[in-house]
Amino acid sequence: MTQGILAAGISILAVVASQQAAAQTVAAPAPAESAGTPSQIDLGIPEIVVTAQKRSENINKVGISINAVSAETLKASGITSTADLVKVVSGFNFTPSAYGTPVYALRGIGFYETSLAASPTVSLYVDEVPLPLSIMSIAANLDVERVEVLKGPQGTLFGQNSTAGAINYIAAKPTSDWHYGGDVTYGRFNRGGASAFISGPVSDTLKMRAAVRWDHSGDWQYSYTRNDRRGEGNVLAGRLLLDWTPTDRLSVNLNVNGFEDKSDNQAAQFIAAASARSPAALSAYPLPPANDRAADWDAGHGFRRNVRFYQISARVDYTFSDAAKLTSISAFDQLDRKSQADADGTALPTFDVATPGRAKNFSQEIRLSGKTGGAQYVVGASYAHDNIEDEGSVLDSSVSSLPFKAARGVANQTVNTYAVFGNLDYKILSTVTLTGGIRYTNQKRSFSGCTYDSGAGDAARLLSGIATALSHQTVVIPAGGCVTLGTNFLPGVQHLQLNQDNVSWRAGVNWEIGQNALLYANVSRGYKSGSFPAIGAVIYSQYAPAVQESVLAYEAGYKLTVLDRKLQLNGAGFYYDYDNKQTRGKVPTQAGLQNALINVPKSRIVGFELQAIARPIRGLTFNVGVTYSNTKIRGDFVNVNGLGVSQNFRDQSLPLTPRWQANIDGQYEFALSSGFDAFVGGNMNHQGKTNGALGGQAMLDIPAYTLFDARLGVKSPGDRWQAMLFARNLTNKYYATLVNLPGSDAVVRYTGMPRTYGVTLSYRY
Repeated sequence: MTQGILAAGISILAVVASQQAAAQTVAAPAPAESAGTPSQIDLGIPEIVVTAQKRSENINKVGISINAVSAETLKASGITSTADLVKVVSGFNFTPSAYGTPVYALRGIGFYETSLAASPTVSLYVDEVPLPLSIMSIAANLDVERVEVLKGPQGTLFGQNSTAGAINYIAAKPTSDWHYGGDVTYGRFNRGGASAFISGPVSDTLKMRAAVRWDHSGDWQYSYTRNDRRGEGNVLAGRLLLDWTPTDRLSVNLNVNGFEDKSDNQAAQFIAAASARSPAALSAYPLPPANDRAADWDAGHGFRRNVRFYQISARVDYTFSDAAKLTSISAFDQLDRKSQADADGTALPTFDVATPGRAKNFSQEIRLSGKTGGAQYVVGASYAHDNIEDEGSVLDSSVSSLPFKAARGVANQTVNTYAVFGNLDYKILSTVTLTGGIRYTNQKRSFSGCTYDSGAGDAARLLSGIATALSHQTVVIPAGGCVTLGTNFLPGVQHLQLNQDNVSWRAGVNWEIGQNALLYANVSRGYKSGSFPAIGAVIYSQYAPAVQESVLAYEAGYKLTVLDRKLQLNGAGFYYDYDNKQTRGKVPTQAGLQNALINVPKSRIVGFELQAIARPIRGLTFNVGVTYSNTKIRGDFVNVNGLGVSQNFRDQSLPLTPRWQANIDGQYEFALSSGFDAFVGGNMNHQGKTNGALGGQAMLDIPAYTLFDARLGVKSPGDRWQAMLFARNLTNKYYATLVNLPGSDAVVRYTGMPRTYGVTLSYRY
């Protein structure tokens, strides 16, 4: 299906381009004014218009902490995925996983759970259309106008509840005149790609835009125990947008998009055997050199993924008057995943896993918005239906402490979510606006799951013995059968329900103390839905869900434009009262401590963020951001740490939450004697020290690191074409993005990319 969508998009590109060439009726547009031409550039910082509150408004008039990043900045900074936003959005954090599922966090709130059905704490959208699962965001930044990152609990405006925030990609829209363009990149490790778009009118009432992108890279990892390589990347994505405006009041927008990801899963670096229970062969395994490219994996296996995704969405807007506009947003999407990974970082069969799955999602939102008197309002309702089939299977654990070689964990979930919401902004004075929003959500989640013997009979024999002992009757599980024990300690598929509702809300005040100065304060309550785990469960209690988590957030901030618009200063302080944080842990069972999802009852996050955007002289721009997040578990909470040892986590920090994060992006543009413009720029990204699991064990520390990127280029007047040389991780910093214990024996490290460099050529018409 994805290939069909992409083929259709490419065909439309070719057909429309040929029609345009044949007609010869569209004149070439006058060269656009270069945003960086020193002779023309406005010395002040340009106004940024966002749609964070489902209407277009100046970002400095919105009393919410927002980072808006333009398409130009995304391209210049080499941001090709949502994960790369760490370069330009302070407080945003990305954690990879062995299975290709990205995990996102904002201000210390994240959910490291790689099950396909795990709902994220950071909700994701493209043009307000939800991407309900994080893995669906792989190609979200294709051909975008900008991305808006909203920090803090969301739900009274956007379609899904979230405790951390929301990321909304604004796709580049169809244009009234014909335009087309493309980019070609090539660099180290044969890392390259190509993208193209075409946009223009099909008729007086219909406009279209089609875009495609292909990203590819060669093997960048090597085995340090034999002659072997891996690390290939291969992602193909496409999108077709149709805008139909039959009348001044009615508009219809259709979005068909999809991607295919056929990339290698990253190989891990082996750090140590977890305990004395681990096999001697693992304890004696050689450690890798201090090189981000060195890793190891089982020879002769294609540990890669094949992910296919497509989405069809439609938005209909009907404007009755300035006081009322009706909006309907409908979407259907499907994702299919096949994936295998070596999660132990060795050439031994210690923990080889497969995570195939499928997700089908339908969502519908309808809302009425408008302005009357001093009030702006939004009221609406939404419905979402999700059906997710998920597997987490151990393919081979011959050299491990596990009592069986292989098993297949299967979990299916059906989720129905209903919500009604409303938001009101009321101007009580010419300079003071009160804001308020409320949302009621009801979710019904059905789950069925079981772990199956691989067919070898080893897991079946083990669980037959346990079932016989606990049930006081003879139990014989056949080879290949379901081995998960139920409440009566007899094997069978487990069926569970989680039905919960909540009321999220937000209240705030915005005070414009001058034409270019805003003070704001908010208090809000946000929720994230509960979740069932997709794990290899031997007993029913492992399938107990993590119930919904909530955050009571207090925030106060400012947005100031000073020095004749040459300097923009933004700042905010926040305090989060965090209830029932969801995470992976252990539960005591009749078969001992076993993997499960758990809730941390009480924790808190306190911090601040600062941002400065400056244009001190003609052609020079700086963007600086700093975030401090101090997390702490409140009260007694006893569970097992990341190495499987029981511990009280009172006053411990939350995992995967660096206390300090900072980024700086700067660029200087100047005119060349030939009439062309040149630019030189760079980026700094700092991530503070954190830890890969609850408990803060030194073996799972993720050290702080600072990365530097650089760019140098030249462009023609009007930005018709551009050539740019770039270097990422300029100092070739060796750093870790995750350290954890994915199985029962091998502690592993996932590394970031080494230094890469290359060239990008761009053309726009």
